Amino acid sequence: MKRQIKYVLISMAALMIAGSNVLAQNQEQVKVQNQEQVKAQNQEQVKAQNQEQVKAQNQEQVKAQNQEQLKTQEQKQAMLQEFKASLTEEQKAILQNQEMTREQKRQALQECFSEEQKTMLQQNKEVREQNREMVKGNLTEAQKEQIRNNGREQSKETQKENSAGNTGNGGNGGSGNGR
Repeated sequence: MKRQIKYVLISMAALMIAGSNVLAQNQEQVKVQNQEQVKAQNQEQVKAQNQEQVKAQNQEQVKAQNQEQLKTQEQKQAMLQEFKASLTEEQKAILQNQEMTREQKRQALQECFSEEQKTMLQQNKEVREQNREMVKGNLTEAQKEQIRNNGREQSKETQKENSAGNTGNGGNGGSGNGR
């Protein structure tokens, strides 16, 4: 009987040891799972923080671009006012001449611009090119496509206007006086 009790006790001890091993394994699995959950949560937090940082940076970029565009617009207006102020009476008369085509006006003005006015025009052209390149680099593909579409629409409108203008003067190619 003592032997049987001894075997029962040994069996119980073995079961307790096995149970404690299973418990230890379960605890280790829970610990690993908890670590993985914490790691995943940390990654999500970092991702959310990064998205917020990117969003804030984008907002700052847009704000800076808007300020730059406003500054550019102001510069353009100042340059335009300065140029208009430099026009002579002869140049103003050319601009107001309703009988001349846009091309004829441009050509007549080019011939009578002073060196100072030519310099102003060249500076304006350079500023426009710089602005175009700056804006071009910041556009999304959708914005670029919209600009292309707008250009196509303007081109169609210009062609219609030219066609209407050519038929209005006897079909002579828009030369103004038909000779």
